Amino acid sequence: MSAAALPAIAPVRHQRRHQLRADFRVLRGLAKAALDTDRPLMAHVVVTRRCNLACGYCTEYDKVSPPVPLDEMKARIDHLAELGTVFVTLTGGETLLHPDIVAIVRHVRARGMTPALNTNGYLLTRALIDALNDAGLYALQLSLDNLTPNAVSKKSLKPLRGKLRLLAEHARFRVRVNTVFGAAPPAEALAVAQAVHALGFDAKCSLARDPSGRPLPVDAEARAVYEEIRALDRHGTSVFSEDFQSELLDRGQVEWKCRAGARFFTVCEDGLVHLCTPKMGLGAKPLADYGVDDIRQAFDTPKPCAATCPVAYAHQGSRLDAWRGQPLAPALPPPPSSPGRVHLTVVR
Repeated sequence: MSAAALPAIAPVRHQRRHQLRADFRVLRGLAKAALDTDRPLMAHVVVTRRCNLACGYCTEYDKVSPPVPLDEMKARIDHLAELGTVFVTLTGGETLLHPDIVAIVRHVRARGMTPALNTNGYLLTRALIDALNDAGLYALQLSLDNLTPNAVSKKSLKPLRGKLRLLAEHARFRVRVNTVFGAAPPAEALAVAQAVHALGFDAKCSLARDPSGRPLPVDAEARAVYEEIRALDRHGTSVFSEDFQSELLDRGQVEWKCRAGARFFTVCEDGLVHLCTPKMGLGAKPLADYGVDDIRQAFDTPKPCAATCPVAYAHQGSRLDAWRGQPLAPALPPPPSSPGRVHLTVVR
């Protein structure tokens, strides 16, 4: 299977107009937030831990957790709006297992924020795509790791070809496909990226990491493939680029100021704010009690894990403030993982 197996489908004119209007709205929100360091740029909100797949590298899921009730989700979204958050990314587990996911997206948009969604794509239907269009979804990130399912990942091109075509034909929101680099041979990762790019989607890859959070090393062949995939990324020169990954692969570390807990943070299914998904427990506090003082402290505090951090959203959320200082003492190392909270082996 290759890129030729999925011929390009040009978005219809009204889809392009819709996306351009949404892009303008997002850029306007980012411009306003750039002047106000008390505003979060991105919040990841877990809607359920349950997933319909069991991929070998992932510990972000379980098989039994109930979805967060809609009223609780709305209350959390309302608080994020009060904080002035720009982006809200709904994540899991598998987000489409939440019975009220469309209503959640609609509420994010109604509160003046930009909704995005992470999914493995298996549960997408034409009716659901239409509903997400109407709810005001801005972007959907779909995980797709290999050509056919293997022992590591079930998120594969072959079973999802029909879903990709539905998205290409009907989605008015932006679609980005993420490949976990290392879940399949590098040649398969490249074939996946080329195939989805042929459909007009953005293609990117995430670096797998070891339990300490460092990206796993890649050999020369894999590195060359990684660069080919990265060249397909349409946001390569924007605030959403992931160029820092190349520096991590070259030098093993990158120099930057992490604003996790301020410009970016994760809200788990229990309603607690965490600096980011790999550091669950570090800085955990109920979202309902999270305010400007917490944001300011996190903004001004250096993070000891920053140099080897592969978390794309943390880098992206921090980029606008690269020139601003961090005058406080460095944060303490994260506590040991608690029961039910294990280290992830990949970062989206």
